[in-house]
Amino acid sequence: MSLTKFDICSQALIKCGADTISSFNDGTHEANVCSVMYDTIKKSLLYYTFWNFAIKKVQMNRLAEIPTDAKFLFAYSLPADVIRIRSIFDENGQADFTYKKEGQKIFSNNKTAFVEYVQNMDETTMPSFFIEALVSKVATEINEAITASGSLTQRLASDFQQKLRASRIADGQENPPQNIMPAGRLIEAHLNGSTSDRFRHEQN
Repeated sequence: MSLTKFDICSQALIKCGADTISSFNDGTHEANVCSVMYDTIKKSLLYYTFWNFAIKKVQMNRLAEIPTDAKFLFAYSLPADVIRIRSIFDENGQADFTYKKEGQKIFSNNKTAFVEYVQNMDETTMPSFFIEALVSKVATEINEAITASGSLTQRLASDFQQKLRASRIADGQENPPQNIMPAGRLIEAHLNGSTSDRFRHEQN
């Protein structure tokens, strides 16, 4: 069953030994704290790493304006749901290592530009392993305001680190492992190495 932000906050509050909420407008102290802190906590956890489940690739809209930095020819607008940029690339998939980010704009010398990024996501589309880490993160961050117990915050922080490690492992298993060098080049390197060894042996 999909969880809402209120469900996530309620689970975090239970970890703190506090009452649950049904909305951010409950009028309770717990609801007020969650209302102020939740979105920032969620975005910070999404920013932690390049989560496979949250990666998105889109073509950026080129703006009519001239970049304020004269080194660049084109300005593009970033999607509204960008949390963290992973890469900027052209229509051929070639990475742009010279782009510049300025606010919600990207300056580039490519006539067409794409962005790969971690997106801000609705809770209903998040995988369960990330939800577990998010619940622990929320509990850790709100506990001082809810219970004023520093010792409990330390225990919650330790629990969060465990959940975060497990979440990263689970996320990494969603995609096959990537070779540092493409398989074809690995074979070529091996063959070249074998040829060089044979040549040295014959010379001796």
